[in-house]
Amino acid sequence: MKKRLVLPVIAGITAISLIAGCSSSINSKTDRFEAGPEVAYETTAAFENMAGAGGERYAFSSTNSLMGDEYIADYDGEFLEKDFSVPQASPDTPDGVNIDPSAGRLLIRTVSVTAETTNYLQVSQELENQVKAAGGYIEYSSMSGTGKDRDLRTGTYTVRVPADKLDSLISSVGNSCTVTSSNESSSDVTLEYVDTKSRVEALRVEYNQLMELLDQAQDLDTIIILQNRLTDVRYEIERSESRIRVLENQVQYATLNLTLREVLEEKEVVEAHVVTYGEKVSKQFEEMKENTVEFFQNLGLWIISIIPGLVFMAIIAAVVLIIVFSARSKRRKRRAKALAAKEAEAKALAAKEAEAKEAKAKEAEAKKTDSAEEKK
Repeated sequence: MKKRLVLPVIAGITAISLIAGCSSSINSKTDRFEAGPEVAYETTAAFENMAGAGGERYAFSSTNSLMGDEYIADYDGEFLEKDFSVPQASPDTPDGVNIDPSAGRLLIRTVSVTAETTNYLQVSQELENQVKAAGGYIEYSSMSGTGKDRDLRTGTYTVRVPADKLDSLISSVGNSCTVTSSNESSSDVTLEYVDTKSRVEALRVEYNQLMELLDQAQDLDTIIILQNRLTDVRYEIERSESRIRVLENQVQYATLNLTLREVLEEKEVVEAHVVTYGEKVSKQFEEMKENTVEFFQNLGLWIISIIPGLVFMAIIAAVVLIIVFSARSKRRKRRAKALAAKEAEAKALAAKEAEAKEAKAKEAEAKKTDSAEEKK
């Protein structure tokens, strides 16, 4: 094969593969591609036939990070640790979950539940036992709180169980604790699953065609170009197969996100009903009663809390009153003394005036007597 024809041939193969992929996606619900050891055998044979044509040995290695598999091939036809057979999912799985698109929709169920319990340790242990009994596993768990001194615990769990066992597990959780909220979502991955399977089929067709071209290649440049494309196709097959296995696992195993809270008293779940007028009035009286009791309780607590301050303020007030009354008493005594002194002074002054008047009267009387005697 001439070098200038390699790129057009590869482009033509890629176009044919895309057309084959589109065609196979239409019929993928009824036709399933089955590839087994024949692909690996053809690959090995092609490499063995090519070993003498290239002359030198060119080794390469490729690692699929999604699958964790490492495979090594060289131009001598050695092909290690890889079987390109497509994983075939049986509709009759051990878990009773359908993973065949032709038998129904492929749904990924996810349920989130919030629950309360007064016995946290017992409920968490029962949950672990029930998950193991159902054939599932706890993918993630965390807990906060100590459970002592009113430090209540809260646990978060991500549980994976077979999809047909999810409802029974949720019922068991509801029987062991009080469920306060729950919600469920389902994701339909039927189309993605069918498209991915069809893509694997198209990639396998391209891979086989590339292997035929590689078997006919003579010059080294052509071999390298074909080998690079084979590596890319092989990587795409691995990635698509990995996605198929992930989808199958998610369909077979449903997810339960559980939040478990420890409480001092579990809430009683009451069914909703129409509230009558009498119930509304009764509820108002109950609320008024509770508010009144709560008011007086808070008042008593407030009084108790301010007693030390009241005692301190009473002591200060008593000291102030004593000082004030003492000052008033002294002031009254001083006023009484001053008033008594004024009264004594007034009496002395009045006595002096009386004596002076009496002296004047005696003097006037004496003058009258003298003048009468002189006239005689």
